[in-house]
Amino acid sequence: MQTSNKSPYDVLIVGAGINGCCSAWFLNRAGLRVALIDRSGIACDGSGAAGAFISPKFSKSGPLKEIVAAAHVEALDFYSRYFPRHTLLRPLLHIANSESESEKLAAYKRTTDLAYRDVPASLRAMILPEALENEAIYLERGAVVDAQEVCHAMAEGIDFHCFDARDPVYREGMWHVGGLRGKHMILSTGAYPKILGGDSIRLRGIWGHRIDVQTDTELSSILHHHVSISPTSASGTVAIGATHDVHFDPFAEVAYDVDSGRAALLAKAARTLQLENVRILRDYTGLRSGTHDYYPIAGGLVDEAASTGEGSGGKTNGPRCVFYPNAWMINGSGGYGFVLAPYLARRISERIVSGKELDPALSPERFFLRRWKRQS
Repeated sequence: MQTSNKSPYDVLIVGAGINGCCSAWFLNRAGLRVALIDRSGIACDGSGAAGAFISPKFSKSGPLKEIVAAAHVEALDFYSRYFPRHTLLRPLLHIANSESESEKLAAYKRTTDLAYRDVPASLRAMILPEALENEAIYLERGAVVDAQEVCHAMAEGIDFHCFDARDPVYREGMWHVGGLRGKHMILSTGAYPKILGGDSIRLRGIWGHRIDVQTDTELSSILHHHVSISPTSASGTVAIGATHDVHFDPFAEVAYDVDSGRAALLAKAARTLQLENVRILRDYTGLRSGTHDYYPIAGGLVDEAASTGEGSGGKTNGPRCVFYPNAWMINGSGGYGFVLAPYLARRISERIVSGKELDPALSPERFFLRRWKRQS
C-alpha cells in the first residue's frame, strides 16, 4: 500500500523484485523502518516472470559455482522455513542438453557434496529416451517458489510506494527519492536504466517468458533440460520456463511476440517429455538482469566521478575509490535470482544493521576498477 507518511525511513529500496523484497524482509525483521519503491508494482517485471526454481549451478568449478552452491543450501532452508505456503519441495532432475554440458555435469557429480541417486524408474518412463542419453543428476531435495506470491509475502507490512524513482539526492545525511527520505538507499532495479552511478556497471538484459499450463500429465519432480518444467501447488498445473531471449529488446518499438514465445517454450518442453492435453493458463514476461562477468552484485556503490578526480592513485596503486554514502546495490543474478536473493539480501542487511563487511568480490567496485585498468 502507498502511504503519505513523510517521516524519514531507515532504508529506501528502489526496485521491488526478489532482491528488493528479500532485502526489505531482512531489514524489517531486524527492526528497521523500510520503504519499497517500484514504478510498476511488487514483482511486476523480471522477478514475476521467473521460473523461481531453487537449483545449484551444475558446472565443473569456479567462484560462481561456489557462491551459488552456498546460496542454494541457504535458499532451500529460507523459503521452506519462512514461506512454506509459497514453496513447493520436490525432487529435481537435471538433464544435460548437449555433449559439453554432459561433461560439466559429470564433473559436477564427482565433486558435489549434495546427495543424488539414480533416476527413479517411474520418472525415467516419462522422459524421452533420447533425452536420457545425456548425463543426468537426480537430487532428492529441490524446490520451486511462487515468484509473485513470495515477493508479496516478503513485502507484507512494509510501506510500498508506486512511482518511477529518478535522480536520488543525498543531503543532510539522508537520501531523497521522490519526496521520501531515508538514511540508506538500496538499488535493486535489475536491467532497467540505472538511477545513480557511472557507466562502468553494464548489465545484460535477458528477456524471460514463463507459462503456466493445465495438463493431464502428473508431474512429481522438477525437470531441467532444454527448459525448466515444474509442478506447482495448483493441482494439474505445470510451469514451463523461463526461457532466455537475449535478442529481444523491451525498450525497442517492436512488441514481444507472446505466441511465438509460447510455441518455443512448448517445443523445448517436448524435447524432454510429452505433456498430455496442454491448455495455456497464463503468461508471465519480464526483463531480468545479469552481469557481463556472470557474477552477482552486492555492495557499496562507487561515486565514479569523485573517484576519477584529483587525488586518485597512480597507475601502479590504482584509483582512489570514493563511495556514495550509505548507498548499496544488489543486482545481476541472472537466472539464479531466487537462489541468490536470500544469500545476498541477508549480507546487505547485516552490513547496514551491524556493519559486517561484505565479500569484496561481489562489490560493484570491480567494474570501475576493470574499466580504469583498461583505460590506463
